[in-house]
Amino acid sequence: MTAEHAAIARPFGPDDIVPLLERNGIDRVVLVQGACLDSDTDYLFDEAERSDWIAAVTAWVSLEQPERAAQRLDELQARDKFRAVRHLSHNEPDHWLVRPAVLESIAMLEDRELILEVPVVFPRHFDDVISLAARFPRLQIVIDHLGKPPIGTPEMTRWARELGSAAAYSNVVAKVSGLNTALDWPDWTAEDLRPAIEVALECFGPERLMCGSDWPYSLLNGEFDRVWGLTSRAIVDAAPDHAEQLLGGNASRIYRRARRVGRS
Repeated sequence: MTAEHAAIARPFGPDDIVPLLERNGIDRVVLVQGACLDSDTDYLFDEAERSDWIAAVTAWVSLEQPERAAQRLDELQARDKFRAVRHLSHNEPDHWLVRPAVLESIAMLEDRELILEVPVVFPRHFDDVISLAARFPRLQIVIDHLGKPPIGTPEMTRWARELGSAAAYSNVVAKVSGLNTALDWPDWTAEDLRPAIEVALECFGPERLMCGSDWPYSLLNGEFDRVWGLTSRAIVDAAPDHAEQLLGGNASRIYRRARRVGRS
Protein backbone atom coordinates (compact mmCIF):
# COMPACT_ATOMS: atom_id res chain seq x y z
CA MET A 1 0.00 0.00 0.00
CA THR A 2 1.00 3.60 -0.56
CA ALA A 3 0.12 6.81 1.24
CA GLU A 4 -3.11 7.09 -0.77
CA HIS A 5 -4.32 3.86 0.89
CA ALA A 6 -4.01 5.20 4.43
CA ALA A 7 -7.76 4.85 5.07
CA ILE A 8 -7.59 1.05 4.67
CA ALA A 9 -4.04 0.32 5.82
CA ARG A 10 -5.14 -1.65 8.87
CA PRO A 11 -6.94 -4.91 9.72
CA PHE A 12 -10.74 -4.98 9.41
CA GLY A 13 -13.06 -7.45 11.12
CA PRO A 14 -16.63 -8.10 12.26
CA ASP A 15 -16.49 -5.45 14.98
CA ASP A 16 -15.93 -2.85 12.27
CA ILE A 17 -18.73 -3.88 9.93
CA VAL A 18 -21.57 -5.23 12.11
CA PRO A 19 -22.63 -1.81 13.50
CA LEU A 20 -22.65 -0.41 9.96
CA LEU A 21 -24.82 -3.24 8.69
CA GLU A 22 -27.30 -2.81 11.54
CA ARG A 23 -27.48 0.94 11.03
CA ASN A 24 -28.20 0.50 7.33
CA GLY A 25 -30.73 -2.33 7.63
CA ILE A 26 -28.51 -4.97 6.00
CA ASP A 27 -29.10 -8.45 7.42
CA ARG A 28 -26.85 -10.67 5.24
CA VAL A 29 -23.59 -10.20 3.35
CA VAL A 30 -21.35 -12.06 0.92
CA LEU A 31 -17.68 -11.98 1.87
CA VAL A 32 -15.39 -11.60 -1.14
CA GLN A 33 -11.70 -12.49 -1.16
CA GLY A 34 -9.28 -9.62 -0.90
CA ALA A 35 -5.97 -11.43 -1.32
CA CYS A 36 -4.73 -14.27 -3.52
CA LEU A 37 -3.87 -16.44 -0.53
CA ASP A 38 -5.39 -19.63 0.84
CA SER A 39 -4.95 -18.14 4.31
CA ASP A 40 -7.19 -15.19 3.38
CA THR A 41 -9.92 -17.57 2.21
CA ASP A 42 -9.54 -19.72 5.33
CA TYR A 43 -9.99 -16.59 7.47
CA LEU A 44 -13.20 -15.69 5.64
CA PHE A 45 -14.65 -19.15 6.21
CA ASP A 46 -13.67 -19.09 9.88
CA GLU A 47 -15.62 -15.86 10.27
CA ALA A 48 -18.53 -17.22 8.22
CA GLU A 49 -18.86 -20.27 10.45
CA ARG A 50 -19.16 -18.00 13.50
CA SER A 51 -21.64 -15.51 12.03
CA ASP A 52 -25.17 -15.98 10.73
CA TRP A 53 -25.02 -12.58 9.04
CA ILE A 54 -22.44 -13.96 6.60
CA ALA A 55 -24.53 -15.77 3.99
CA ALA A 56 -21.87 -16.78 1.46
CA VAL A 57 -18.18 -16.58 0.65
CA THR A 58 -16.37 -15.85 -2.60
CA ALA A 59 -13.03 -17.62 -2.22
CA TRP A 60 -9.65 -17.50 -3.89
CA VAL A 61 -8.37 -20.57 -5.70
CA SER A 62 -5.10 -20.88 -7.61
CA LEU A 63 -6.59 -20.94 -11.10
CA GLU A 64 -3.15 -21.01 -12.73
CA GLN A 65 -2.54 -24.49 -11.27
CA PRO A 66 -5.42 -26.80 -12.28
CA GLU A 67 -4.33 -29.77 -10.19
CA ARG A 68 -3.96 -27.62 -7.09
CA ALA A 69 -7.25 -25.89 -7.94
CA ALA A 70 -9.09 -29.23 -8.09
CA GLN A 71 -7.77 -30.26 -4.68
CA ARG A 72 -8.65 -26.91 -3.15
CA LEU A 73 -12.14 -26.94 -4.63
CA ASP A 74 -12.73 -30.35 -3.08
CA GLU A 75 -11.73 -28.90 0.30
CA LEU A 76 -13.84 -25.77 -0.04
CA GLN A 77 -16.95 -27.61 -1.16
CA ALA A 78 -17.12 -29.14 2.29
CA ARG A 79 -17.90 -25.60 3.51
CA ASP A 80 -21.61 -24.78 3.53
CA LYS A 81 -21.20 -21.14 2.53
CA PHE A 82 -18.83 -21.61 -0.42
CA ARG A 83 -20.44 -20.15 -3.54
CA ALA A 84 -17.91 -18.43 -5.80
CA VAL A 85 -14.28 -17.96 -6.81
CA ARG A 86 -12.40 -14.78 -7.64
CA HIS A 87 -8.81 -13.99 -8.55
CA LEU A 88 -7.46 -10.43 -8.59
CA SER A 89 -7.02 -10.72 -12.34
CA HIS A 90 -6.81 -6.94 -12.75
CA ASN A 91 -3.34 -7.23 -11.18
CA GLU A 92 -2.27 -9.78 -13.81
CA PRO A 93 -1.07 -9.23 -17.38
CA ASP A 94 -3.72 -8.71 -20.04
CA HIS A 95 -5.70 -11.81 -21.06
CA TRP A 96 -4.56 -13.77 -18.01
CA LEU A 97 -8.11 -15.15 -17.66
CA VAL A 98 -7.92 -16.94 -21.01
CA ARG A 99 -4.58 -18.65 -20.52
CA PRO A 100 -4.89 -22.42 -21.09
CA ALA A 101 -4.21 -23.42 -17.49
CA VAL A 102 -6.67 -20.83 -16.14
CA LEU A 103 -9.32 -22.00 -18.61
CA GLU A 104 -8.84 -25.57 -17.39
CA SER A 105 -9.55 -24.44 -13.83
CA ILE A 106 -12.51 -22.29 -14.85
CA ALA A 107 -14.02 -25.35 -16.56
CA MET A 108 -14.08 -26.97 -13.10
CA LEU A 109 -16.13 -24.07 -11.75
CA GLU A 110 -18.70 -24.61 -14.48
CA ASP A 111 -18.81 -28.36 -13.79
CA ARG A 112 -19.32 -27.74 -10.07
CA GLU A 113 -21.96 -25.02 -10.63
CA LEU A 114 -19.89 -22.36 -8.88
CA ILE A 115 -19.79 -18.65 -9.68
CA LEU A 116 -16.79 -16.86 -11.18
CA GLU A 117 -16.44 -13.26 -10.06
CA VAL A 118 -14.24 -11.06 -12.22
CA PRO A 119 -12.90 -7.65 -11.07
CA VAL A 120 -13.30 -6.15 -14.53
CA VAL A 121 -11.48 -2.90 -15.27
CA PHE A 122 -12.53 -1.03 -18.40
CA PRO A 123 -11.37 -1.48 -21.09
CA ARG A 124 -8.89 -4.29 -20.41
CA HIS A 125 -11.14 -7.17 -19.41
CA PHE A 126 -14.44 -7.05 -21.29
CA ASP A 127 -13.12 -9.16 -24.18
CA ASP A 128 -12.03 -11.82 -21.70
CA VAL A 129 -15.45 -11.89 -20.02
CA ILE A 130 -17.16 -12.27 -23.38
CA SER A 131 -14.78 -15.07 -24.34
CA LEU A 132 -15.45 -16.90 -21.07
CA ALA A 133 -19.21 -16.45 -21.32
CA ALA A 134 -19.23 -17.98 -24.80
CA ARG A 135 -16.86 -20.81 -23.92
CA PHE A 136 -18.65 -21.75 -20.66
CA PRO A 137 -22.38 -21.14 -21.20
CA ARG A 138 -23.35 -22.87 -17.92
CA LEU A 139 -20.91 -20.77 -15.87
CA GLN A 140 -22.41 -17.88 -13.88
CA ILE A 141 -20.07 -14.91 -14.31
CA VAL A 142 -20.28 -11.79 -12.14
CA ILE A 143 -18.73 -8.55 -13.41
CA ASP A 144 -17.59 -6.68 -10.31
CA HIS A 145 -17.93 -2.89 -10.03
CA LEU A 146 -19.75 -2.61 -13.40
CA GLY A 147 -16.31 -2.84 -14.99
CA LYS A 148 -15.20 0.46 -13.42
CA PRO A 149 -17.07 2.87 -15.70
CA PRO A 150 -15.10 6.02 -16.61
CA ILE A 151 -17.80 8.25 -15.15
CA GLY A 152 -17.77 11.83 -16.36
CA THR A 153 -15.52 11.18 -19.37
CA PRO A 154 -16.16 10.72 -23.12
CA GLU A 155 -15.11 7.07 -22.70
CA MET A 156 -18.50 6.32 -21.11
CA THR A 157 -19.89 5.64 -24.61
CA ARG A 158 -17.33 2.92 -25.27
CA TRP A 159 -17.82 1.46 -21.78
CA ALA A 160 -21.59 1.27 -22.33
CA ARG A 161 -21.07 -0.51 -25.63
CA GLU A 162 -18.71 -3.07 -24.11
CA LEU A 163 -20.94 -3.61 -21.09
CA GLY A 164 -23.82 -4.26 -23.46
CA SER A 165 -21.75 -6.80 -25.40
CA ALA A 166 -21.06 -8.73 -22.19
CA ALA A 167 -24.70 -8.47 -21.11
CA ALA A 168 -25.76 -10.16 -24.36
CA TYR A 169 -24.74 -13.43 -22.69
CA SER A 170 -27.43 -14.60 -20.30
CA ASN A 171 -24.89 -16.22 -17.96
CA VAL A 172 -23.33 -12.83 -17.17
CA VAL A 173 -24.56 -10.61 -14.34
CA ALA A 174 -23.06 -7.44 -12.91
CA LYS A 175 -22.51 -5.87 -9.54
CA VAL A 176 -23.20 -2.19 -8.86
CA SER A 177 -20.31 -1.53 -6.50
CA GLY A 178 -17.13 0.47 -6.26
CA LEU A 179 -18.51 3.35 -8.29
CA ASN A 180 -17.39 5.90 -5.72
CA THR A 181 -13.75 4.87 -6.10
CA ALA A 182 -14.09 5.20 -9.88
CA LEU A 183 -14.57 8.92 -9.22
CA ASP A 184 -11.66 11.23 -8.49
CA TRP A 185 -13.59 13.86 -6.55
CA PRO A 186 -14.62 13.54 -2.88
CA ASP A 187 -17.91 15.46 -2.96
CA TRP A 188 -19.64 13.06 -5.35
CA THR A 189 -23.41 12.62 -5.17
CA ALA A 190 -26.04 10.05 -6.08
CA GLU A 191 -26.56 11.91 -9.34
CA ASP A 192 -22.93 11.22 -10.27
CA LEU A 193 -23.57 7.48 -9.96
CA ARG A 194 -26.89 7.43 -11.76
CA PRO A 195 -25.67 7.54 -15.42
CA ALA A 196 -23.66 4.33 -14.98
CA ILE A 197 -26.54 2.64 -13.15
CA GLU A 198 -29.01 3.60 -15.88
CA VAL A 199 -26.76 2.14 -18.58
CA ALA A 200 -26.36 -1.05 -16.54
CA LEU A 201 -30.14 -1.34 -16.18
CA GLU A 202 -30.59 -0.90 -19.92
CA CYS A 203 -27.99 -3.61 -20.60
CA PHE A 204 -28.87 -6.20 -17.97
CA GLY A 205 -32.39 -5.34 -16.86
CA PRO A 206 -33.38 -5.48 -13.19
CA GLU A 207 -32.99 -9.27 -12.92
CA ARG A 208 -29.23 -9.45 -13.58
CA LEU A 209 -27.92 -6.59 -11.45
CA MET A 210 -27.09 -6.58 -7.75
CA CYS A 211 -25.45 -4.16 -5.33
CA GLY A 212 -22.32 -4.48 -3.28
CA SER A 213 -20.64 -2.19 -0.79
CA ASP A 214 -17.00 -2.76 -1.85
CA TRP A 215 -16.15 -2.22 1.82
CA PRO A 216 -13.52 -1.57 3.11
CA TYR A 217 -11.92 -0.53 -0.20
CA SER A 218 -14.79 1.95 -0.59
CA LEU A 219 -13.38 3.93 2.33
CA LEU A 220 -10.87 5.45 -0.08
CA ASN A 221 -13.61 7.82 -1.23
CA GLY A 222 -16.35 7.87 1.38
CA GLU A 223 -17.52 6.34 4.66
CA PHE A 224 -19.76 3.25 4.55
CA ASP A 225 -22.98 5.07 5.47
CA ARG A 226 -22.46 7.65 2.75
CA VAL A 227 -21.42 5.16 0.04
CA TRP A 228 -24.24 2.71 0.71
CA GLY A 229 -26.78 5.47 1.31
CA LEU A 230 -26.05 7.36 -1.91
CA THR A 231 -25.73 4.18 -3.97
CA SER A 232 -29.12 3.08 -2.62
CA ARG A 233 -30.62 6.46 -3.44
CA ALA A 234 -29.27 6.28 -6.99
CA ILE A 235 -30.78 2.79 -7.36
CA VAL A 236 -34.17 3.94 -6.07
CA ASP A 237 -34.13 6.97 -8.37
CA ALA A 238 -33.17 4.90 -11.42
CA ALA A 239 -35.37 1.85 -10.78
CA PRO A 240 -38.01 2.59 -8.11
CA ASP A 241 -40.05 -0.51 -8.94
CA HIS A 242 -37.04 -2.83 -8.66
CA ALA A 243 -34.99 -1.30 -5.85
CA GLU A 244 -35.63 -4.18 -3.44
CA GLN A 245 -34.35 -6.70 -5.99
CA LEU A 246 -31.28 -4.66 -6.81
CA LEU A 247 -30.37 -3.90 -3.20
CA GLY A 248 -30.62 -7.47 -1.94
CA GLY A 249 -33.06 -9.83 -3.60
CA ASN A 250 -30.98 -10.57 -6.67
CA ALA A 251 -27.80 -11.19 -4.70
CA SER A 252 -29.65 -13.59 -2.44
CA ARG A 253 -31.03 -15.48 -5.44
CA ILE A 254 -27.78 -15.57 -7.43
CA TYR A 255 -25.53 -16.68 -4.58
CA ARG A 256 -28.07 -19.15 -3.25
CA ARG A 257 -28.36 -20.77 -6.67
CA ALA A 258 -24.72 -21.87 -6.74
CA ARG A 259 -24.72 -25.43 -5.45
CA ARG A 260 -22.17 -27.49 -3.60
CA VAL A 261 -21.68 -30.58 -5.73
CA GLY A 262 -19.10 -33.32 -5.63
CA ARG A 263 -16.00 -33.35 -7.77
CA SER A 264 -16.78 -34.50 -11.31
